[in-house]
Amino acid sequence: GTDDELVARGMEVVLSEADRLSSLVEELLDFSRMQSGRLTVNTMPIDVSELLRTVADMYTELARQQGIELSFTPPAENSIVLGDPDRLKQVFINIIDNAVKYTEKGGLVLVQQLREEGCVQIIVKDTGVGIPAADLDHVKEKFFKSNKTVRGSGIGLAVADEIVKQHNGLLFVESKEGVGTTVTIALPIKEIEPEIKEEIIPPVSE
Repeated sequence: GTDDELVARGMEVVLSEADRLSSLVEELLDFSRMQSGRLTVNTMPIDVSELLRTVADMYTELARQQGIELSFTPPAENSIVLGDPDRLKQVFINIIDNAVKYTEKGGLVLVQQLREEGCVQIIVKDTGVGIPAADLDHVKEKFFKSNKTVRGSGIGLAVADEIVKQHNGLLFVESKEGVGTTVTIALPIKEIEPEIKEEIIPPVSE
């Protein structure tokens, strides 16, 4: 208790492990809900662009500390989707966290958002270790882990895929071992109807 630097390092380890265990418990709870059909979403019109920006900002410093560049390309225009902000944030965190986690020092993680044919696409591309071709068809399966040496429960991507499906969207994973991985999430855009202004009728002069 007299070495301040040692105490500070110890506290960092404790906090880091507490965060890791908290995330693991949440993933297991979501997995249980998914298995029983109780994984629900509370939808509302949300600006997916701002949500993605928030999550990208969360990981920029973490990536820098690990010697990884995280580049977020702001969209040309914001996109409104009908979704659950907490659940979609959970999906973006899972995908970006995986990209940083599987990318080695000196690597790059690109986060961008595009609009195409009534959909908004969120694309997370990394220059990480990639996924073997034999494992690629199984990465969204529950408890499947292609790389056993990296932390994680193996259910985060399965839960993310289920959440995206409940938003009437699709989640795609493309990867090449030793080159990197690209995850694309496609969500339908909610078209905002123009407000109908009530016609003001001028008073009749006598």
